[in-house]
Amino acid sequence: MTTAAAGPRPSIIVTPPPGGFDRAGVRSLLRDAGLATALHKIARAPFGHTVLTLRALDAITGAGDLALHAGEALHAALLEDIARTGTLAIPEPTPDQRLFIGAFAVTVLVDGLIPELAALAPTPQVTSDLELDGIDGLLEQPPRAILERLSALSGRYLEIQAQRQGGQSTVEEREVFLLMTLHAFFAQLRGAIERLTHMGRLRPFGVALAQRKVLIGELRYQGFQARSAAEPVSDLKPVKTSDIVGNREYIDAGLRLARDVAAYDLEQRRSPKKINPVLFGLGRPGCGKTITAHAIGNYFLNYCQERDVPARFKVIRRTDWASSYQNASAAALLKIFKEEVYGFDGVCGVYWPDIDTAFASRGSGELRIEEKNNLGAVFGIFDGTLIPKDGKWFMICDANYMQMDEATRSRIAQNPFTVKGPTSAADYVHLLREILLGDVRPFVSADDEAGWQRVGEALVAADLSGRSVESIAGNIRSYVQDFEYPEEYFRAGFEERGKIIHRLSKRVSIDDILGRVESYVRFGREAEEREARERFDREVSQMVEQLNAGREATRRAAEAAVGGEA
Repeated sequence: MTTAAAGPRPSIIVTPPPGGFDRAGVRSLLRDAGLATALHKIARAPFGHTVLTLRALDAITGAGDLALHAGEALHAALLEDIARTGTLAIPEPTPDQRLFIGAFAVTVLVDGLIPELAALAPTPQVTSDLELDGIDGLLEQPPRAILERLSALSGRYLEIQAQRQGGQSTVEEREVFLLMTLHAFFAQLRGAIERLTHMGRLRPFGVALAQRKVLIGELRYQGFQARSAAEPVSDLKPVKTSDIVGNREYIDAGLRLARDVAAYDLEQRRSPKKINPVLFGLGRPGCGKTITAHAIGNYFLNYCQERDVPARFKVIRRTDWASSYQNASAAALLKIFKEEVYGFDGVCGVYWPDIDTAFASRGSGELRIEEKNNLGAVFGIFDGTLIPKDGKWFMICDANYMQMDEATRSRIAQNPFTVKGPTSAADYVHLLREILLGDVRPFVSADDEAGWQRVGEALVAADLSGRSVESIAGNIRSYVQDFEYPEEYFRAGFEERGKIIHRLSKRVSIDDILGRVESYVRFGREAEEREARERFDREVSQMVEQLNAGREATRRAAEAAVGGEA
């Protein structure tokens, strides 16, 4: 456990040693609080606890051990902050600060425990938060007293639920019931804590905590929200705005929006500006919509980090919310925006790619209830009726085609841009030579400006997308680096290996580059012509089938009429 200095805001890092900090002490605490006895009373094996109840106790022990030391580390960091005031008084936390420490310790407890319980038994459905009288008084106690009290409460909760449910017939049924009930208790406890940390008086503490690096075990905390420390801090590709060719107006609008959201006052919970938080881009596939959004997101995170503003950037993927269960998709969308976006203890950016595919047109007359719910959810988000459009968040969304109806477009495309990607010869040359082939530039006639002007003009004439140019660059790089490694390469050091690769790499002329562009264009043209021919043949075949079917129907009708006269 350390509290390491990292500039003006020290990091809080709690790394448990093998075997934990004091698991034996936590086991004694659980026993004295009566939780172990409650488990054993309801699901009793011939020689003591069952395997599942023992694993549950181990999970609570490990999570409790980590939570206690997380609370102590936060307490120590808080005392350091108080001591920096320069007074000689003995630092003493206020009631709200003690409440903050307790709430964070309980958050660490449930974040560590719930996944473990979910791995042991089915996950229960939880529809409400735990109602605890005097929760403020509970959380103002030291972390060890809180853990002892929660252990006693959870044991009593198990006994009450067991009496209500009646006796299960087998030990296996009883132990699964116990684990699901424990899971429900701690899940409802988390909901009660979140009311304080996300909407109550502890919200400012979460904002302040998000400005520090906080690593607790295997989790990285941003305020009171955790993610795996092994995951990247951002969902974004490592790309900068300087890597984008074209789309200048779109980029500038995104950067302005990012700076405006970074200026949001987290303490006053309002923005100095009234902004439209949605930036909409329309463009063909491969024009750079996605990479532009990722570059703006990275700019936003770096801009906020340099100014000590807690920030996150969320990429909305269809797998995050789309479900085959009725009403589940809309509920998942609302959960993402309410909890991960607006509920975050800081400012937030969002990227939603291909947003047009998420919503069917209401003009089709065949809109399913699930699609109606999705439309209602997105309308509420963009209208500001579900989460405020107060400058705390912004969203970049894009589409390949305008497939949405007018009502959807009017809400989403409030700040629309046409995203074209590279358009001029200079754009194409910069993209191909400087960015995509920058690592092999010495081998691609880099100094032949007149020749590269011919390449740029050829790309403009072909009207290729950035993605197509990237494909051409991949073919060129493959040719440059197409050589067999000599035996000396494997005995050489890193610098010597670089010299060997440089010696063996092939040179590419301007004429060769132009030939590859022409070949790519010809292949694409032939593919389009082949697809058009196949589509024409299918349509002709369908027309013939329909004509034959009509003739057959006429013949049978005529035969039936003749038979009726006879």
